[in-house]
Amino acid sequence: MRKVLLSAIFIFTCIGSFAQEDSREPANYDGAQRTNKQAERGCSKLYLDLGTGINANTSLLGGGVDYHITSDISLNAGIGLASSWGTKFYFGGKGYLKPCHKGWAFGAGATYSSGISNFATKLETIQGQELVELELLPQANIFASAYKYWGLGKGRKSRFFLQLGISKSVTQKKFNQLSGSPVTSNSASVVKILSPGGLIVGLGFCFGT
Repeated sequence: MRKVLLSAIFIFTCIGSFAQEDSREPANYDGAQRTNKQAERGCSKLYLDLGTGINANTSLLGGGVDYHITSDISLNAGIGLASSWGTKFYFGGKGYLKPCHKGWAFGAGATYSSGISNFATKLETIQGQELVELELLPQANIFASAYKYWGLGKGRKSRFFLQLGISKSVTQKKFNQLSGSPVTSNSASVVKILSPGGLIVGLGFCFGT
């Protein structure tokens, strides 16, 4: 009886040890995978953005949404209400270097600025300085940007970001002149410089939902 009891204890000990070894996750793969999944449970899928900047997606003041389709890829869209070239709309995508949508991200997309139908300003014309009226035409742009995100607040679901990039216009004509003497080539160049496009510098805050 004693031998049977000792044998049973030995067998159950071996079975228990085998079960523990079998349930253990590989250190280099499943363990890291489990850590990432645990981290992602606390991440937001949808962010509401407020932003400002020069040639930024949201122009001088605007907002949008950023929806994360995976732990490191998101789609974003929004509108800039305070702009020197009418209302601005944007759409794009981003890829993140870290899970949970933090750290550095790189993205690209397109913007559309509605233009302004009646824009009065003083410009150099063939007759000298004059008050002229222009129609600022709608402009389409493509852009590429790098983003840096910092988590903020309780649970760090909200975040602050910096955007740096370049925007390129794909619309050739910038304006029509509606009144006044014809503007000089220098004035036309100034209007072109002021049109959407060029270096992007933006700042913003994202509210995690």
